[in-house]
Amino acid sequence: MTPEQVSARSAIEALRSGVPSRNAVEQLGTTQRAIKEAFEERLSILANDDDQGVEPLVISAAFGQGKSHLLNYLKSLAANKGFVTSFVVVSPEMPLGNPHVVLQALAEASEAPNRTGSALRALASDLKTNSKGYADLCLWARSAGINERFSAILRLYEDTRDEELRDAMLAHCEGDPLNLSVLKHGLKEIGEAAAYSLKTTRVGLLAHDRIRLLAQFYRASGCNGWVVFIDEMDRLCLFPNKQRLAAWVELGWWQAAAREAGARLLPVVAVTQGMTEEATTKDVSRFRPGRPGAGVVDREQLGLNAIELVKNPMRLSPPDTEQQEQIRYRVKSIYETAYGVKASEIAVARRSYTTSIRSEIRRWITLWDLQRCYADSATEFDVISEEVQEDRSEIVDESVFDDDTDNAG
Repeated sequence: MTPEQVSARSAIEALRSGVPSRNAVEQLGTTQRAIKEAFEERLSILANDDDQGVEPLVISAAFGQGKSHLLNYLKSLAANKGFVTSFVVVSPEMPLGNPHVVLQALAEASEAPNRTGSALRALASDLKTNSKGYADLCLWARSAGINERFSAILRLYEDTRDEELRDAMLAHCEGDPLNLSVLKHGLKEIGEAAAYSLKTTRVGLLAHDRIRLLAQFYRASGCNGWVVFIDEMDRLCLFPNKQRLAAWVELGWWQAAAREAGARLLPVVAVTQGMTEEATTKDVSRFRPGRPGAGVVDREQLGLNAIELVKNPMRLSPPDTEQQEQIRYRVKSIYETAYGVKASEIAVARRSYTTSIRSEIRRWITLWDLQRCYADSATEFDVISEEVQEDRSEIVDESVFDDDTDNAG
């Protein structure tokens, strides 16, 4: 098979199973022009040197309407424009309300344009510590109000030639432990032991500093910033109260961080249409700005801001007849390339308004499969599609808020 056939078959198999893939996304594209334009506008702002912040992008769609496909398309678009991307899905393992767990999931999922592996490791190999970008990164770390250990790490990373230590410091920026004694010893060797105040800190309190630092590191390495895709946000509605409220606060932090001048961060959040209304209505009353207590007002307001953000999403519009015809034409062209056959014309009219475009695509592919495999048969084939219903039972996870303190921080 030719490379074009391999790519086309990969795309068809992804579309057949209803799971988006890079090949399917790039070849099929999207009909959601308004969302694409809003996304590109935010990317353009982040790519400029005027240090403007941006508003997070919240996308809502009915189940099976193409939300995950659109997110993967936007992810590919961001990568092509020079952004580091991370794609994560809200779940008991990635509950959103635990910032340290979120940090580690994002770091593990991070991808730099045209690179493999963790974005931080891939980009660090090309970052020159004597460059203006690195000098700006060090200056930012000293003035941004983040934990002083990260300024110390950048200073030591610049001077040390110990590659094992360098690797350990990069891993620490992604959330792995690093004993402070190791860091202090390294600073002592370069005569900087007294220059930094290093104290044990809870890992949860360092997560936001690490996220902000990674975005700046990516920028210093030649990328335009960091675009974070958070899918299935509506799953937090199934979490117990404490976990759900913590998730709202964390989303509020992401909104505030993205708005900050020079943050180089763009969160893109996706929810299933109709799944968050009940939770947002119920949870608004749980946040009360102005209650006494240190730091309470900020957290309460972050939670309320996040709820308002999710209540006003950009909605995917179901493709009209013309757009359905465009989609069918693209899928038909991919199928013909994949199998070297002439696919028949199939009506695009839907049997029911409840049938999603994803089901229609799978129906077309199945019919073409039957016609291709049974070309000599006189039988006329048809396929009846039924939508799969999601399991919306409550998620129970009592361990996601463990936040140990250790000397590694």
